[in-house]
Amino acid sequence: MLHILIETGACLSKLPNPPTQSPTGPDGLAVYYPDYSMAWSIGICKNDRPQPNGYPTYDTELECCKASYEGQPSAACLNNLPNPPTGSPTGPDLDVYYPDTSLGWPEGTCTNARPMPNNVRTFTTMLDCCKGSFAGQVSAACLGNLPNPPTASPSETGPLDVYYADYSLPWSSGKCINDRPLPSGRPTYGTQEVCCISAYGGQQSDVCMCDANPCHSCKCPGIGDGTSNGCSLECAQGISGEVSYSDESTNKKSSKAEKRQSFQR
Repeated sequence: MLHILIETGACLSKLPNPPTQSPTGPDGLAVYYPDYSMAWSIGICKNDRPQPNGYPTYDTELECCKASYEGQPSAACLNNLPNPPTGSPTGPDLDVYYPDTSLGWPEGTCTNARPMPNNVRTFTTMLDCCKGSFAGQVSAACLGNLPNPPTASPSETGPLDVYYADYSLPWSSGKCINDRPLPSGRPTYGTQEVCCISAYGGQQSDVCMCDANPCHSCKCPGIGDGTSNGCSLECAQGISGEVSYSDESTNKKSSKAEKRQSFQR
């Protein structure tokens, strides 16, 4: 109740000679506090009297802005300073990097600009940030934003030692590849054949298996009568579908399904 009387001025108005201003002085307070009457996104710091109970206080308006409105997109608090800083109040750049996804992950980059958002992962270098936050980014926007963009993978070159399904192609014509960079979260397989069986099992065109093994079936491109490309299949040219073939090394005929089972074993 006492707090309410002080806030409304009801108590002071009962004095024999009510003060026309705060009883502790005509000027502002010697400390600053955040103005919680405004939304955080546009909030500022001030030293107006009376000072609200329980509010944190700071020696300077700048300290108040940094502590209470760090990361404020509008920079309303900093812009309300008598001499607003043209950049960060403590320096031009941070000494760490963090992912900037304001453009969306596909075009995201890493930055060390202030102010740094709350609860964001940080990295010592921009390259580490790109590798940790944008691995598999098709546009390579993050790596391309480096002062000296790498011409290949930043840590390794050459094909991967695992295979994964290429989701950029329709499933009916999909293949398994080992190109860098490996897309984030993509399942990987030890061999191209195992990848095809797992990711494209039942693919009528045999595109994936033919890419892994040109002699897989009579559907493989350029196989002709079955002897082209060093293959040993018996194929009727111009006929597609479930075609039987023979392996001359064993002279045993097998169906394509049996061939697939042999890969699984």
